[in-house]
Amino acid sequence: MRVTLKEVARKAKLSISTTSRALNGHPAISQETTARVRKIAGELRYHPVRSHRRAASAISSILAGREIGVISLGLDRSLVTMPVIAGAFHGAEDALTEAGARVQLIHMPDLAQLPRDFKPERLEGLILTGPMVKQFESASQTTAIAHLKKLPSVWVIGEPPGAWGDAVVADDFAIGAGAAEQLVARGHRHLAFLNPVPDNLLFARREDGFLSAAQRLGATVTCYCEAPTIGWPIPLQAPGSSYDVVETLIEQLLASKPRPTAVFAAADSVAALAYCALGVRGLRVGHDISIIGGNNTPGLLSVPYPHLATFDIHARKIAALAVRQLAIQIAEHSRPKNLPALMPYTTCQLVVKPTFLSGDSICDLRAANVERNGHASLNGGARQVI
Repeated sequence: MRVTLKEVARKAKLSISTTSRALNGHPAISQETTARVRKIAGELRYHPVRSHRRAASAISSILAGREIGVISLGLDRSLVTMPVIAGAFHGAEDALTEAGARVQLIHMPDLAQLPRDFKPERLEGLILTGPMVKQFESASQTTAIAHLKKLPSVWVIGEPPGAWGDAVVADDFAIGAGAAEQLVARGHRHLAFLNPVPDNLLFARREDGFLSAAQRLGATVTCYCEAPTIGWPIPLQAPGSSYDVVETLIEQLLASKPRPTAVFAAADSVAALAYCALGVRGLRVGHDISIIGGNNTPGLLSVPYPHLATFDIHARKIAALAVRQLAIQIAEHSRPKNLPALMPYTTCQLVVKPTFLSGDSICDLRAANVERNGHASLNGGARQVI
């Protein structure tokens, strides 16, 4: 008789969902647990039938006919319509629709009040996004949010303070580290980090990665950040409303000595504001100073010249994984009460690796410093003729 996944789970003393994730190399499961489960599966001669179609069918069988909410919490509409968040929401909507679920798209900027005609008791699961600032935790202590916390939930893009349920997020530390590696590889040694929203935890992880990699590679970093003394109000606004702050930070950057030759902007929207602030001062990005972003925002990237170097966080992939994770949660919640789990379900966070997208916004100082005899050379971020 064929050995079942349930038998492997029983011998491993794990829940079926945890055992399945270990066998499939789920990043939320430790390497030790994965190795132990796979060893047990080998000893029992367990041979699962692996098929993308079968996996999709399993998700569909769980989600079909269910009403799922795709909800933005505590965000101004200017943020919800930004390509990264919109891409994640569209990806979630597509994956849910393909699985046969009924989707409700809900915008809830006021955490104390449910939108009109919104009945959370009709929903059976949530895909969520919210502001990555510390104020969210206290602002979410409302009766309206308490209704949502009862439902299986998965956060996308970021997991704000006080979040519940699972999360599928971009590897923001890797984005920051990758930005430093790309700049140092092109000869930059004096770097800057530009962030008008320093309380944003997502941006803070990018800063940590940037500083860590720069230090490892022997480069120096100056951070140009500014936050309001009263904190960030909720609903949170898009960074695009922070041009005056970015302009002030650019002024500080240009006045510093030695002046940074390259800037890592916390997000593409911040990079676009930096383009403007530098442009009005007669400085050319990719020639007088380099900029790298970190969100792959298509709408923004079609405007700046030269084309912005950035990172693709794979928003639609994040959304598809979130839908899969939601199906796992719902299956666990739907398990008959008379069939106890071998181990209780524990929340997890899935992290998606980014992909670097090259652009002309980064100049190569190695090549520029070789040029002599009347050609332009970049030194300390300024164009000189020697």
